Amino acid sequence: MNTLLKPILILFLMVISINTLIASNPIKYNQSNKEVLPENLKVLVRDSFCDYSIPTENQFIDEWKTYEHITKPMFAFSDFNGDSKNDYAVLLLSEKFKNVIIVVFLSGNNDYSYTIYRIKKFDLNSNLIDVFISIEKKGYWECANGKKYIKHDGIRVDLASESLSFSYYWANSIFRKFLCD
Repeated sequence: MNTLLKPILILFLMVISINTLIASNPIKYNQSNKEVLPENLKVLVRDSFCDYSIPTENQFIDEWKTYEHITKPMFAFSDFNGDSKNDYAVLLLSEKFKNVIIVVFLSGNNDYSYTIYRIKKFDLNSNLIDVFISIEKKGYWECANGKKYIKHDGIRVDLASESLSFSYYWANSIFRKFLCD
């Protein structure tokens, strides 16, 4: 074989191998993008909670930005029930800005199947939201009575106006409240 063609052929085969590797290992949404809710979940919210909507960051008090554990104040996702699938906790704002509710969507058997749990409702005192949600990592959680082991990530709720935090965790097929402060 011509000495010039041999290095070109090797380079060509390397490019094909790399492209095949990239194509066979696509980046999944939930691993790469923590800033966006899946479109199918947005549609489900719109269809199931017609008097509510997913708020924008501008509808929250600015204080949420000072909380280091919060990426987005209106939603969080993790495996809340231990089935190795991403579940979503979403804060929804009422149509007339009177209240917000926390709704959890536990993933079902496919990407379009969820079991919905309405967790908590908070009345609003102003036009800006002062309730934020984030992930409370699994493990030992401390409380006034000592420590409690929680098997799965939970949903942390911060009420800025009351300087209060608490979490919800999955146990025995329901979400239970755990007071942090």
